[in-house]
Amino acid sequence: MSRHYRLLPAVLLSLYPTLAAAQVLNVAFGESLEPYVMPQQASGIEVEIIREALRAEGLGMQPVFMAQKRLPLALKNPRIDAIATIRPDSGLKAAYSEPYVYYEDVAVTLRSRNLQLREVAELGKYSISAFPLATQYLGAEFARMAANNPRYGETGNQVDQNRLLYRHLIDVVVADQRIFKYMNQRVVSDFREVVQPVSYHLLFEKLPYRVAFRSAALRDRFNRGLATLNGNGLYQQILNRFQYADSVD
Repeated sequence: MSRHYRLLPAVLLSLYPTLAAAQVLNVAFGESLEPYVMPQQASGIEVEIIREALRAEGLGMQPVFMAQKRLPLALKNPRIDAIATIRPDSGLKAAYSEPYVYYEDVAVTLRSRNLQLREVAELGKYSISAFPLATQYLGAEFARMAANNPRYGETGNQVDQNRLLYRHLIDVVVADQRIFKYMNQRVVSDFREVVQPVSYHLLFEKLPYRVAFRSAALRDRFNRGLATLNGNGLYQQILNRFQYADSVD
């Protein structure tokens, strides 16, 4: 065989990088953030957005799931290339991407109780179950309220928040609205329990989250891939796949 023909595959791979073996990045995700992160399916809103943004740049992704509180420390492991669901104010020194997902945290109460919540400080009168590290993410006023509220607690198993609320064991759940609605599905399917009508109190601003990369060059490629997803409509398609109703009127 001519040496020119032997060289042809290498030439093609250099011209078309997607034909070559893609570089695979190990990306750390929190393990209890359904529907944003769904470890058993290796899927979810965030997993799919990051996977597709990297794919658009010819990169692969291997998700690594860990406890939410361990995420800021994940880059200490040299095998981890990036961390999802993080913000620059976490204190972690890294190459941060553009925002790729927004969480809409709300206070949730039983509609039957007709509680009126207009300010964060008013939460101090009630028993609360919040998501992990909520006091770091929801602002100084929320942190002060939590510090002075002996009935404030956090849980990483967020389906428990819904169950405690419906059993009248807590007054308020603080959670992302998508997560709360998804957990309603699990209350019914996993525990055969009844969900009840709730009220959503919009006390918090939407929070943008970024990917923290070890490498600025990989961060830049992710940003380009994210722009591609927004431009071709795939970003919105991913969000639409993970829409959940309240299950009750």
